[in-house]
Amino acid sequence: MLTRSHSRTAEATAAIRACHLRHDRPVLFADPYAQALTSPVWRRVCDSRLLHWLLVRVLLRGLRPVHGWILVRDHLTERCLERFVAAGNRQFVLLGAGFDSTALRRPPWLEGVHIIEVDHPATQAVKLERVKGLGDDRLARDFETVAIDFEKESLDAGLARSRFAPGEAALFAWQGVIYYLTDAAIRETLGHIARLAAPGSELLFDFLLPKHTLAQGSGRVQSFAQRFTARLGERYVSYHTPDEVRALLAGAGFDVIDIHLDEALEATYLADRDDGLTAMRGFGIAHARKT
Repeated sequence: MLTRSHSRTAEATAAIRACHLRHDRPVLFADPYAQALTSPVWRRVCDSRLLHWLLVRVLLRGLRPVHGWILVRDHLTERCLERFVAAGNRQFVLLGAGFDSTALRRPPWLEGVHIIEVDHPATQAVKLERVKGLGDDRLARDFETVAIDFEKESLDAGLARSRFAPGEAALFAWQGVIYYLTDAAIRETLGHIARLAAPGSELLFDFLLPKHTLAQGSGRVQSFAQRFTARLGERYVSYHTPDEVRALLAGAGFDVIDIHLDEALEATYLADRDDGLTAMRGFGIAHARKT
């Protein structure tokens, strides 16, 4: 991400959620705050059926399966969080939170759960300004933001300034991030998470599969997404096989609960739709527990 600007890909992700709620059926992931959190341009696109059709369904139709990837990822994250909370846990940490709206939506089962959003100061400032524009204080007391410029400060140091309780289990959601990082930066951050995570803590993150592992012709959308995000100033630099992900997690002291891959996720969450929404080939979601 450009250090002097907020994340454009995070903004586009919010736009995907907003357009999904307005224009797709059936709705997989309902985020009524996404439109207010994205940019004015994306809000206009979302508001207009014609603009949405021209831009999303025609000009950017090659990115349509990316929408499925994002929506499945967010849906799966929320389901994992619900199960984690039902087990009696009360901490949720979003790393690279972007324009996430969990703290705004806060369903009844999240009552009493401490939500901590960690992100770059530029992105966080834009998001909080847009939250203010909603007109009233919608953020519950069990919520806080931690602004961290990772070029200057570690995750450990940033969370030390928060009310994060290192002795209590937490779910760490690290979605939409690792493919923008070098392997060295990924390992370093995993090490920080492992040191902070009490036994029983869980970690969720998505990753991109190397192109050579994909069936012939199925990597087209991933390549299109790579070019699109690069134009927004955020380049994909890391790709991992499931075995490499397992090795990364084991090296940091995590046991793999599951690694979900693209085709299985599509079959589970996007089957029998009447709007043609599919999931991009070439991604996975890892779910692990600290031993």
